[in-house]
This record gives sequence, structure tokens and C-alpha cells, in this order.
Amino acid sequence: MEETVGPMIGLAFVAFYFLFIGTMVLMTLGSLVVTILAVWDCARRDFPDPNTRALWCVLIVMTKWLGALIYYIVVYRTNNPPLPARVAPASAQSK
Repeated sequence: MEETVGPMIGLAFVAFYFLFIGTMVLMTLGSLVVTILAVWDCARRDFPDPNTRALWCVLIVMTKWLGALIYYIVVYRTNNPPLPARVAPASAQSK
């Protein structure tokens, strides 16, 4: 009985180790995806001032997922698309 306890503890340690490393890798990749999506949205969004866009992009890149979260809370709105559809002039619509 005592001879099987050591290998079981070792096996549990190895399983926990790989589970921990896998979780860290997935969290890192998720953070990278969220950051890239936030920078992409920021680059496409129509800001009133180009310096505002640059400031947000720098903030997102420097602070990674935290900057992306702040950007999402402050700027991103689901009813405000990054590139609004351009409305055709009235003369073009009547033809």
C-alpha cells in the first residue's frame, strides 16, 4: 500500500502542473485576442480627433487586457458601430 502512494502523488503533481500551465497559456492567448480586437476596433472607429484615436491605441497596447476593458467600458457601444454607413445624398436616392 505504501509503495503506491509515492507514484500517485507524483502523478497528481504532474497532472496539476500541466493543468496550471495550460490554464496560463489559455489566459495569455485570450488576453492577446481581446487586446488585438480592441486595437482593431479603435483603429476603425471614427473619433472626432485623430489624437484621441492614437491615445486610445497606445493605452490599449501598453496596458493589454486592462486597457481593452477600459476601452470597452468607456468607448465601445453595440449600437454605435465603428464605421457608420454613409447615407447617399437625396438626389441620388430619387433616381
